[in-house]
Amino acid sequence: MAKNQHDTFSPEMLKILKIFGIGSLLFVFVMSFFNERRANNSGKEESPMSIGDAERLYFKNVRAAYYDIEDRKDAKMTIYRYGKRAKIEEVLSIELSILLNKVKDEAYIFVESSSGEFPIKIRWSNLEQKDRKGELVFEGGDKFQHLGFVEKLYPLLLENTSFELWNDGKFTPILVDDNEKEALLITVKDYFKLINSSK
Repeated sequence: MAKNQHDTFSPEMLKILKIFGIGSLLFVFVMSFFNERRANNSGKEESPMSIGDAERLYFKNVRAAYYDIEDRKDAKMTIYRYGKRAKIEEVLSIELSILLNKVKDEAYIFVESSSGEFPIKIRWSNLEQKDRKGELVFEGGDKFQHLGFVEKLYPLLLENTSFELWNDGKFTPILVDDNEKEALLITVKDYFKLINSSK
């Protein structure tokens, strides 16, 4: 009995199928090396201020003991202010606080000054490199503006830098005591650890 023409593939068709099959396997193999980003199927957009369970637990169980805690039920937030900070009611200074948003699982850093006025103007000068000096101006704003200001201030706190705050029409020295600088540094470091930032 003669074979039906449709039962076998021609040599050209077999060659095409082999090329296609091998090409597909190679494509999948190569693409597996670029699989570092995962699809977000959670239905909510990932924020740079999101906090994970491990970071939240570490902060609440270990670091929170060093902070004065204010629970704001009306805003559904908890405010953490470093306990050994210079209280801005007592001395001219700036203060940083960490806000935990219970609803969105996010953390924010908030900038306050003793004057309570905006803009906050800080003049800084590196004590080792006299030509390194400048001014930071913070107009206020949303959570991103607060974070942006702190990201500019943080490297200056790590250096041997003097700071002056604009208040009552003149610049007045602030953060003269190392403990005041240390309080700001600790707050910033705790915040970056909380949002799992590499800074």
